[in-house]
Amino acid sequence: MNSTLTTLIFDATTETSKSAADSAIGYAALLISCLGFGLMFAPMRKVDSRDGFFVQWVQCSVVFLFGFIINIIRDFPKFEPIAAIGGILYATGNLFSIPIVARIGAGLSLLFWGSIQVMVGWAVARFGLPFDLLNESPVQHNALNYIGMFLTLICGIMFIFVKHENDERNVINEKVEQKETIELEESQVKIQQQSAEKTSLNETLGKLPYIGMACCLGVLHGLMMCPLDILKQKHPSDDKYRVFDFCFSYFSTIFFFSTIYFVIYCVVRRKKIYVNSAIILPTLVYGILWNVGMTFWFLSSDKLEQTVAYPITTRLPAIMSALIDVVIFKSIRGRNNLLYLSFCCLLGVMAVILIAEQIDEVFPLFLDKRNFYDEFHMNPHLRARFLSLMEGNVLSAQRLG
Repeated sequence: MNSTLTTLIFDATTETSKSAADSAIGYAALLISCLGFGLMFAPMRKVDSRDGFFVQWVQCSVVFLFGFIINIIRDFPKFEPIAAIGGILYATGNLFSIPIVARIGAGLSLLFWGSIQVMVGWAVARFGLPFDLLNESPVQHNALNYIGMFLTLICGIMFIFVKHENDERNVINEKVEQKETIELEESQVKIQQQSAEKTSLNETLGKLPYIGMACCLGVLHGLMMCPLDILKQKHPSDDKYRVFDFCFSYFSTIFFFSTIYFVIYCVVRRKKIYVNSAIILPTLVYGILWNVGMTFWFLSSDKLEQTVAYPITTRLPAIMSALIDVVIFKSIRGRNNLLYLSFCCLLGVMAVILIAEQIDEVFPLFLDKRNFYDEFHMNPHLRARFLSLMEGNVLSAQRLG
């Protein structure tokens, strides 16, 4: 009995150690992913990308190359059509971002599609998909996860009101123009009053299609990780890094559909196509950083639950990007503005901590040996095996007696 019990405890300890190691790998991958996404726009800050179609195509070319290298390292796994669906969702959503930002501005655009992306991605991971396509992902503490998700949305909204240097320059220019044209405006007050309501209505109606596109983009990017979760659920594997087998299917599809969209753009625009050789190198760096972020997001979402990985990966890079604006580009200035930004960042960090309520599992065995018994108590599978073994030993002892 003692020998069997010792074996059971050893197996349980090994299983707990593996769980802790996977969590540690998951959080490390999550941090690298956030760094990649947080830094990826830095090379594009001083670049005029115009409509962005050429930038998108060059970036997706890097995506294809990166995916092909991973495919070689993984010994050419088979192409997964289900994973390719995620690539289609990303490429199509990425296409929408160009006209949306041009029409309603980056701030309002990020507010719409960023918030929708977080909500859709988290909700699908938390509650699953209908028709048994994807099972729900339970969390340890529902209340903490919900509160963290709510703070994530609030943080995203608050970031919109952080003033950048470019915004302040635009305000100054508008004031100068208003001062220079004040006499002309006074002479045309009646005409402006008559046309003001029509102009405001036309602007609002003109933005509606783009707001609808922003909603579609948020939904598409919120669903883009679902195909990978479906594959992992339907075809479980003991390979700890099997998720990398899906990279080429995902990345090559992004490049394929991006190329189709770019060809359509060339046919429609013809002589008005914007191609600038000066933006190629920054775009290559941008594409590499995106690939680093996305590849390690694959790994973190595999080791951790999507209810943890998704909200953090879509919100923490925004905090990092804001800090880069302050420290490197110095585009965020002013005492009050910096205090407001600090509060937004603090709120975002609090949201991340609440969402990652499982962070205490990363190093459980190294902190306290008693944590094994906590893990044993919280794990119904291990507890059931132990009780079953003990019951069998008791019955055997009774028969011998």
